Amino acid sequence: MKDSGIYAIVNLVTNDMYIGSSVCMARRWRMHRHYLNHGEHHCTHLQNAFRKYSADNFSFEVVEFVDVKTDLIPREQFWLDLFLPAYNKRKIANSCLGCKRSPEARARMAESQRGRKQSPETIAKRAAALRGRPRPAEVRAKISASHMGLKPTPETRIKLSLAKKKLTQEVQI
Repeated sequence: MKDSGIYAIVNLVTNDMYIGSSVCMARRWRMHRHYLNHGEHHCTHLQNAFRKYSADNFSFEVVEFVDVKTDLIPREQFWLDLFLPAYNKRKIANSCLGCKRSPEARARMAESQRGRKQSPETIAKRAAALRGRPRPAEVRAKISASHMGLKPTPETRIKLSLAKKKLTQEVQI
């Protein structure tokens, strides 16, 4: 299934639009909707119009599917030049797809996330989603092969033993 390409968020009342590109358009549309619904969208002009005209007056439309990820930015630029969308702040298409971050930048990003906790509900939802999806046999075989010959460190063996004891105690209670 093709999912990378160029999309437009169109105001059905004024016909103004926002043009973007994404490797996964469905996920990107969910992100746009989330930010717009919570009043946190990076494009204040689009956010204000969304508040004024309501969600029912906006549509997400696929402009073009793009097979090769490296073609996304040139194709987005083509559509930006053609439509001259009112909601795009930047008139030049760009992306951080494939950008390599410096070790210092990576350390700053990691530090900003340190200590951030997920709610118990979120953890439960993620666990349930993973439980419901069994891995294909070839994936299980690759994981198994990658673990062949590995021996756990003494610290890991102690941790595994303690975790197993705790689990059996919880089951007995």
